[in-house]
Amino acid sequence: MIRYILRRLVLMIPVAFLVTIGVFVLVRVSPGDPALVFAGEERDPAAIAAIREQMGLTQPLPVQYVIWLGHLVQGDLGRSFQTHQRVIEAVTERLPATVELGFAALLISTSVALVVGIVSAIKRNSVIDLLSTSITLAGVSFPSFFLGIVLILLFAYVIPGHIFPPGGYVPLTQNAADNLRRLVLPAITLATASFAVNLRQIRSSLLDVFGHEYMRTARAKGLHERTVIARHALKNALIPVVTLIGIQVGAIIEGAFITEQIFFWPGIGRLAVQAIPSGDYPVVQGVVLVSAFSYMLTTLVVDVLYAWFDPRISYETASA
Repeated sequence: MIRYILRRLVLMIPVAFLVTIGVFVLVRVSPGDPALVFAGEERDPAAIAAIREQMGLTQPLPVQYVIWLGHLVQGDLGRSFQTHQRVIEAVTERLPATVELGFAALLISTSVALVVGIVSAIKRNSVIDLLSTSITLAGVSFPSFFLGIVLILLFAYVIPGHIFPPGGYVPLTQNAADNLRRLVLPAITLATASFAVNLRQIRSSLLDVFGHEYMRTARAKGLHERTVIARHALKNALIPVVTLIGIQVGAIIEGAFITEQIFFWPGIGRLAVQAIPSGDYPVVQGVVLVSAFSYMLTTLVVDVLYAWFDPRISYETASA
């Protein structure tokens, strides 16, 4: 297992290199000139040229990339064009808020989908099953920005008592109760699409497992139905679900860009959204790289979890 993990980490190096090229090129070819944004009303060509020189934008793109990559391998993501703050500091300050929101969304989407999916599979074609199928279609259909606005209108304005605040953030260490109240709406918004996909996958996997011989054998031995589902059905049915959850981490990171902006959640997604209009290249590059590397590590964790769910999977052969 250790050899496999080390091998995967080594293979991530060329992938990470390609990611840096993609991020650098996409940011540079996007519309807008940060020098013009920074100059404001100042349209003097000499002043704009001086600003571009100061930002390091006058050199050829390959030279800019090599310089940026050299700083990157040293752990330096550069400085923001707008605030002059080190990008690594800006990302580090806002990363805990994004991790909290993403973890809450993943927890909601997985745990609720697991419970509803099990019940839906056991009570196939029942009212509960039909209702869960409808919820799945609705969850996939509603875009996050629309769902977030609807939740804000309902729980912060329409329903008496203003159950949940419409936005904002309070650190967990400062006021845990207020933090959780402000976390509910953005977490539900971010989790809805993933919940719908998880629910459909869990139900489908369980229905497939229910037809296998070992399930009938377990029941023939006189085991309680809950024991049969927990020990035999669920563990085998969760293997494709683990894959799906690993993929959804990337979707949650992507969805956080919109959700954080709607709910004024000060995470790295909102940081990137605010940096894009001003052409703040270092900030956008830093956020995208952190998101991409997080997704790469998540896929590695998912592969390792396979061996825990299915002992038949061995990575010793794969790493040989």
